[in-house]
Amino acid sequence: MKALVRFVVLLGAFFTFTLVVFKLTGFLTVDDIKVWLEQGLTLSTWIVGLIIVGLMMIDLFIAVPTLSLTILSGFFLRVELGVFYSSAGMLPAGTMGYVISRFQGDKLLRFVSKDDAQTKEMVDIFNRFGPFSLMLCRAAPMLPEVTSCLAGVTRMPYWKYILFYAIGTIPYSIIAAYSGSVSSIENPQPAILTFIGIFGGLSLIWAGFLFFNKHKLKKIK
Repeated sequence: MKALVRFVVLLGAFFTFTLVVFKLTGFLTVDDIKVWLEQGLTLSTWIVGLIIVGLMMIDLFIAVPTLSLTILSGFFLRVELGVFYSSAGMLPAGTMGYVISRFQGDKLLRFVSKDDAQTKEMVDIFNRFGPFSLMLCRAAPMLPEVTSCLAGVTRMPYWKYILFYAIGTIPYSIIAAYSGSVSSIENPQPAILTFIGIFGGLSLIWAGFLFFNKHKLKKIK
């Protein structure tokens, strides 16, 4: 358990650092993204789609407001294309985190813990609870990146990873893109309610999961 906590803290610290840096510098704000999408729309819808995919994919390295971007994809492209392009960005982004961690994660694991028993325990824990974590990875910022990296470093089979990651990502895209498609400058309420509903609903499910599994988790030293 200690190795898992250290690993999550290190990844969380890295992604938090990038988030703070870009917040302080004012780089890549929601307003910036809106301007890019508006300019792209003057050329072609597929230009807007490529911008969305590109921004989603760099989210692994640079903090991007993913939910806002998905909502904007629905606003600019309507629900079908919004879901397509946002999913086409989020799924490969997660896969990149998985692949990098699978082939380079051993170095980080050794940094986190040189105890093979702790490393094995970390793998066992993620194998047990990882699928649920991936399905709820959209409950908080940085959680998709952290869980994708954990799946890679623990060598979860890719088909299993992408299945549960898609279960957590595609419905999220559908709900967010739909809310954007029915929102407007004059009526932003659907988008606002989506923000509250997605994070609130997923957080409640996480809380329920932790409550009903607290005895199992207490047994893990």
